[in-house]
Amino acid sequence: MNLLKNWKLKLRYGKLKTAFRHFTVIADGEIAEANPDFETTEGAAAFFSMHAWAADGDEATDMAVKIGRHVGFNATGRIYLYSTDPQEPPRDQPFAYGLNFHQYLRGDEHMEEGSPLPNGGIH
Repeated sequence: MNLLKNWKLKLRYGKLKTAFRHFTVIADGEIAEANPDFETTEGAAAFFSMHAWAADGDEATDMAVKIGRHVGFNATGRIYLYSTDPQEPPRDQPFAYGLNFHQYLRGDEHMEEGSPLPNGGIH
């Protein structure tokens, strides 16, 4: 527990060492299989995002694709990779956290009649 106290400061000033870098990955794709844990709908377009401690950007991207598949998501579009400040301390192995989905309608899709508009239709 003492190691985790002030871990951000310890990481910044070199008292906490890691071989990994922190990334946020956002992948555009499609929900291949509904997942009740994330309240996703099969066939819906979605952005899948996650935070990762990884050796490099390639590893973080590979993690997003593999973890996405595991939770029912196929990355079929662009994958955006950002070096970001961490919200969780590093561990001994690469890992991901903060998995999230944002479903959206593609430009060629239409809402079903009677479906509520997000934010009451206010832009």
